[in-house]
Amino acid sequence: MVGLRKKRLETFVEWTTKRITGDEKGESQLFLDHLFRGFGHKGLKEAGATLKMRIKKEDAKGTAFADLVWKPYVLVEMKKRGEDLSKHYRQACDYWTRLVPGRPQYVVLCNFDEFWVYDFNTQMDFPVDRVRIEDLPTRYGPLGFLFPTPLRPVFGDDHEEVTRAAADNLAKCFNNLAKRVDRPLAQRFILQMLVALFAEDIGLLDQYFVTQLLDECKSPADSYDLLGGLFEAMNTPGKAPGGRFKGVDYFNGGLFSEPARIELVGDELNQLKQATKFDWSKVRPEIFGTIFEHSVDQKERRAYGQHFTSHVDIMKIVGPTIVRPWRELIDDAKSIKRLLELRQRLTHLTVLDPACGSGNFLYIAYREMKRLEKSIFERISEISTKEETQQLIGFVTANQFYGIDINPLGIELAKVTMMIARKLAIDELKMPERPLPLDNLDSNFLAGDALIKSESMGLAGDRCNWRRPLLVDGKPVAMSLR
Repeated sequence: MVGLRKKRLETFVEWTTKRITGDEKGESQLFLDHLFRGFGHKGLKEAGATLKMRIKKEDAKGTAFADLVWKPYVLVEMKKRGEDLSKHYRQACDYWTRLVPGRPQYVVLCNFDEFWVYDFNTQMDFPVDRVRIEDLPTRYGPLGFLFPTPLRPVFGDDHEEVTRAAADNLAKCFNNLAKRVDRPLAQRFILQMLVALFAEDIGLLDQYFVTQLLDECKSPADSYDLLGGLFEAMNTPGKAPGGRFKGVDYFNGGLFSEPARIELVGDELNQLKQATKFDWSKVRPEIFGTIFEHSVDQKERRAYGQHFTSHVDIMKIVGPTIVRPWRELIDDAKSIKRLLELRQRLTHLTVLDPACGSGNFLYIAYREMKRLEKSIFERISEISTKEETQQLIGFVTANQFYGIDINPLGIELAKVTMMIARKLAIDELKMPERPLPLDNLDSNFLAGDALIKSESMGLAGDRCNWRRPLLVDGKPVAMSLR
């Protein structure tokens, strides 16, 4: 059976190489039919797939056409050869959202050279895998759902699996620490360690820096000195000029304002060493929510309704309140002046989540606003002169986002989520921003009850407008619904 699959897919690749030039409109349907044949079907129609399926646009404003829909398995969107598939992620996501009932499990973007495979139920931001067409005969695992008897796909870039495993190590370490040291100290230590692990794999610290520090910890005193020293260096403005922490840059004066020093005992050091084995550049911000869940008593979670909303459900709010209205404004803009006005407005748009938990709702809102900002950049570059592009100063920042939660740990996790979001957005969108120092969000996130005014919330609570829906141009912007 394996040999037959490989042979069929080799035939498909050979046919594609000889017959396909990569014209989106003229060759997509022929290409897709042969793709289904390569996976063992008599053809895509015989398999039950639909070409050019009608999809009603938001608010019934016209009709769009998805290139191929095979429910309940896959939606495929084709683009011309050489096209940057990342630019078409949003279109595919919009189509997928409206394909109910029987919404496909997977979404595939293809430009005749490679397949980008998405599973939006588990991972919204990145493809779970990418497969070059010439590799398909030996790497069909990520597209296993295309066979007549679908195979469970095997993905090489499944961030959810990495996230859960990495979160488990930190959650165990936190729970152990909380049993023997003050809980606020354990909390600070884990949060600072979390940022350090991220920083090592996303280029904010030298690669393997944290890993090497943990290997040097031979005694509880070593962990107190070395890890505490790292957090101290991350809290010192400028780069460390010398010593063990030479080159460590300043992160911020919020999270690291009190560097956490703890003597690690028992299995705590090993749990952190295990955590370094993961590629933290692939760890999704939901890791913070997992730590939050694991650190809260189950009865307490039920009492306060503490659970984490999926990306799909969050986009049901962020999509119509932020993404779609702003995308329409950007698409309708016809001049540099108008685009600059929109960009200025976007940098003053603020979003509140009055029950923010670990900040996942705000993280997704931030990510979408950065993508909108990037699209403004692209529109400006299309029609601007060099002098006009020099007017582009300032960026959408995490300081435009506010959160309240009754759980103090949730608030601290939310701040870390939003700090990390900046670097992830810069890398994804190639924004010309400096990633450090991280934003200080101490005034943006407050521990308290959003339904009952507390004097302890002070002026910052008023700044958050926590007593009423947030308005922009007289219209509600976005609030988390739970």
